[in-house]
Amino acid sequence: MQVLKQDINIFDSLECGQIFRFVKKDERTYHVCSKDKFAIIIDNGDFYEVITQDEEYFYSFFNLAINYRHILDELKNNKHLKKIIPSDIVPLRILKQDPYEMIISFIVSANNNIPRIKGIIERLCQGDGELTNEGVYAFPTADKLAMRDVAYFESIGLGYRAPYILKTAKEIAEGRFDVESLYKMDTEAARKKLIGLYGVGPKVADCILLFGYNRYDVFPVDTWIKKVYVDVFKKDNTPENMRRDFLKEFGAYSGIAQQYLFYNKNSRLQHNEK
Repeated sequence: MQVLKQDINIFDSLECGQIFRFVKKDERTYHVCSKDKFAIIIDNGDFYEVITQDEEYFYSFFNLAINYRHILDELKNNKHLKKIIPSDIVPLRILKQDPYEMIISFIVSANNNIPRIKGIIERLCQGDGELTNEGVYAFPTADKLAMRDVAYFESIGLGYRAPYILKTAKEIAEGRFDVESLYKMDTEAARKKLIGLYGVGPKVADCILLFGYNRYDVFPVDTWIKKVYVDVFKKDNTPENMRRDFLKEFGAYSGIAQQYLFYNKNSRLQHNEK
């Protein structure tokens, strides 16, 4: 499958904090895993070659059916975004990932850094995921994780998050939390439902809604976004008030605006540190 670069920068979309199951093999090649699916992404100049046995899945995964040009044209009307969103390409897309995988992954992510998150998730997959025909491990089911104990999760680096993962896996495996039911709820109801899970706070809930359910009317607030808030509103605030101010500022596509603001701030700070 060929994907034009004007429609998405796949590498940047992978690197902007919304997915943890990818490996940069070299400057032109990434490997990506999602659920039990696997793809090799190769930069071939004007397009990416997506090599996979599941083209339909990865077409959906990269959200290629969504008209992002229309969305970005609308967002560019905002004074804080017009200078950071190019007019001729789509640099970033919100990926369409598995909601259950996002619940577990973003509980792991809380107060954590990306290399550690990736390592823990890889150990989760190797410990309880099925080995696929392509030689990679699928993301483990809730049933499998629910059979473990806290000591096991501590042994693979989860620390204080270990009981969160075990309890949440049991909630899902035993049917007390229905992952699919959130599709039928409005965003605020779904957010409250997620926050009811052990280890899921407001920021983690917003990440799950954005990256798992593609609810664009959320705005996760993390360390980077707190810096952005001061840039945009010229004041400090509580995370909840920051979220509300951003939602008021960017509306129905707040989650997409968040990714562009996050990536722009992160990229500029990293550039300044070099």
